[in-house]
Amino acid sequence: MEVKKIQPKELSTCLIFRLNSLYHAELSEFIAITDNKKEVLYVNNKVPQEDIDGFIEAIMFPEYWLIDDEAGKGKFLNYVYEKYGYHTCRALMDAHSWRLEQKEKQQAKKAAKDIIPLIEREVNSNNPIVEYDERLNYEIWEHGFNYNRSSFTPENVMGYGPVYEFYFGYLLGAGLLKGGGAV
Repeated sequence: MEVKKIQPKELSTCLIFRLNSLYHAELSEFIAITDNKKEVLYVNNKVPQEDIDGFIEAIMFPEYWLIDDEAGKGKFLNYVYEKYGYHTCRALMDAHSWRLEQKEKQQAKKAAKDIIPLIEREVNSNNPIVEYDERLNYEIWEHGFNYNRSSFTPENVMGYGPVYEFYFGYLLGAGLLKGGGAV
């Protein structure tokens, strides 16, 4: 991640908007904010290098337990909160969360790249390993879809239709279903 030391007035309008609306801080209170897509950490030029190094360590922390005092960066984040305020601490934690989410997306894409050809081979096969009941599959997907239309999975990635299909496939593969019903 690139670090750019700037004066508050040098922030883009987009970052100023985020600073104000998301972090509830005025431009004069600016300490640090990230542009995740550009992988840039903008830091007020008055912040000491030691603190900037700590900001980077917090953002780049490779695990979810960032705020843990012993295994994570909790002590440093408490220091940031006390010295620079909630808005700076939250901006660092948001940048950390965004990086972990991107890492998970990349891992999922990599795994899907290996799995999709296996699925396509079965879908296109004249003699698939498992015959599936298209109408039953649809009924299970539809029930999941209608389960709670306003609800998405915990990370808001998708609705429950695909989740129901996933568990249907799992139950079939585990041998817990025979002929479309429970064993």
